Amino acid sequence: MLEGTVEALRAAFDAAFAAPPAGARRDLVPLLVIRAGGEAIAVRVLETAGLLPARLIVPAPSRRPEVLGVCGHRGAVLPVFSLARLLGVADGGEPPRWMLLAGREEERVALAFDVLDGHVLVAPSALQRAAGQGPGHLAEIAELGGAGRPVVSIPSVLRAITEHRRGE
Repeated sequence: MLEGTVEALRAAFDAAFAAPPAGARRDLVPLLVIRAGGEAIAVRVLETAGLLPARLIVPAPSRRPEVLGVCGHRGAVLPVFSLARLLGVADGGEPPRWMLLAGREEERVALAFDVLDGHVLVAPSALQRAAGQGPGHLAEIAELGGAGRPVVSIPSVLRAITEHRRGE
């Protein structure tokens, strides 16, 4: 009797490693829930190239108020933009604590923001298209905990940065 139990436990143990991880669902959308200039927003994780604590930002002269300066990352110098200012929101007054990396490697930028509230996985049905792609680069509204949170389109933000560069 004990041998049968041991064999059953061994089989269950082995099967646990053969099965996909519990809770791994490919149909869920990963979002970073953040605050920029006090505004609660979300960003699609797959639209970014990384997340890191804010680095030393060296001020650089610019006519653009959203440019905070430059920082070093993995041997490269990246321009740092205030995500709040890019969204048309006043900065919180404190230095940014986090940076999203965005863009292709040869055109990478850092988007600085204040607070990282967390990481969530939402069903696609929890995302609704925003009424218009107006100022602020608002693409969608995410239903999070019974409240809607704007989802910022990082590709839209990058296009705005690029178009402004071409205009200078």
